[in-house]
Amino acid sequence: MDINIEDLTKVYHGGVRALDQVSLTIPSGMFGLLGPNGAGKTTLFDLITGFQRATSGRVLLNGRDITAMSPHRIVQSGMSRTFQIARPFKDLTVLESVLVGLIQGKGPPKRDRARAGLAKEATELLQLVNLTRSSLSLTRNLSQGELKKLELARALSTYPDVLLVDEVFSGLSAQETNELSDAIVRVKASRNLTLLMVEHKVSKVVQIANRMLVLDYGKLLSQGTPQEILSDQKVLEAYLGKG
Repeated sequence: MDINIEDLTKVYHGGVRALDQVSLTIPSGMFGLLGPNGAGKTTLFDLITGFQRATSGRVLLNGRDITAMSPHRIVQSGMSRTFQIARPFKDLTVLESVLVGLIQGKGPPKRDRARAGLAKEATELLQLVNLTRSSLSLTRNLSQGELKKLELARALSTYPDVLLVDEVFSGLSAQETNELSDAIVRVKASRNLTLLMVEHKVSKVVQIANRMLVLDYGKLLSQGTPQEILSDQKVLEAYLGKG
């Protein structure tokens, strides 16, 4: 499923342009979204998923204009996301938290809506992110790494065609980062979806993404394969300065 972004602009009070006429097409595949701090990456995610309203421009999901839709309607249309800071249902178990998404999301066409069938689906999602051992734990008791795995499982529970992953490795140890990276690779292998991830750990993005996009000062600076992006002088200057 394609995302088409047309002249997307976000201007805040005082005239600050967080995004400035960004246009791009994201077809099926795995994409990394890079850029220095303040480049507009999370703002782009928020506009795409309905958590902020664009000043101008449009977002099309498989040809359908979703620009003015609420977040829950966008989820039901086939797009889901994770957040930098996990906000779980603290009084629910891990399994129950995933069940919420299964109940609310669009789901596969031939779903077993019985409780046992949904519980089986939730367990399979937890297996995919390697979180089954914590399935009966309250989410308030999870480690940071486990919370990030739960965020991924919850986003997948709505059966998205497009998944946006926002700085999923932030705050994790090297081991937790590797475990979560492996989980995303398993998702990539098992689900036919478009995945767009924002991440500052470029080495991990290169392992996962087959295309990369770079924002700088709210504008699309570059796009291409990981090899092309890492050798692009404009990108190196944006990250390292012109010297």
